[in-house]
Amino acid sequence: QDLSVLFEGKAPQPRDHFTLGYGEHVWCRDDRYVMFVRGDMLIAAILALWVAGHLDDVLGGRARGLGGHLRSALRGRPTTGILKLVAGVAAGVGLALALGGGAVRVAAAAILVAVATNLWNALDVVPGRALKWGIVALVPLVAASWRGDYGIVGAATLGVAAAGLPFDLRERAMLGDAGSNPLGFVVGAGLALSLPTAGVVAAAAAALALQAAAETVTISRLVEAAPPLRWFDRLGRPE
Repeated sequence: QDLSVLFEGKAPQPRDHFTLGYGEHVWCRDDRYVMFVRGDMLIAAILALWVAGHLDDVLGGRARGLGGHLRSALRGRPTTGILKLVAGVAAGVGLALALGGGAVRVAAAAILVAVATNLWNALDVVPGRALKWGIVALVPLVAASWRGDYGIVGAATLGVAAAGLPFDLRERAMLGDAGSNPLGFVVGAGLALSLPTAGVVAAAAAALALQAAAETVTISRLVEAAPPLRWFDRLGRPE
């Protein structure tokens, strides 16, 4: 939509910024208008994912991994993990539709956010791993989106992750599904908001590849096979 009328006939400049109703932010970047998702939408999705994750933490059975939950459901024994899956997919699709764009961007954004939500759960098998990679991802995402509502939500998530990391590393606390799924959602949402369409497609493909690895060779084996990743994975953990 052409929003040049809001600039009162003047040519929009990079980083021009203004606010529409209901907390929706728009800014001009390289002659392209980008709409930020509303903060209440992000918070609602985070709360829904927290509830689904908490139920799985408390009531979850023996099924492990995405494949395990799907196989159990196909055998007629649905698990709380399926509820997490549905919540993650719904959050991804809802956010992608809210952001809009072409069909390719919407589809890629939905996949990216849904898979990232589950992927951070797969990372949370070693003390500190999910939080470390969450912090690494959130720092540039918050910096890139600080003008919008995502910047506030992302900064709050970053602060909680940094505060909780020492406890997670020493196994005095753990994220669980209730923490890892919302963290993955915030990371995926930030990528969907910040990247151009080609970047969203590439990030979605990378997330799918990592999810496939988590279900087969496991991420831990990949980490142990790469010295830099192994060093980062062990950083801060007591010997």
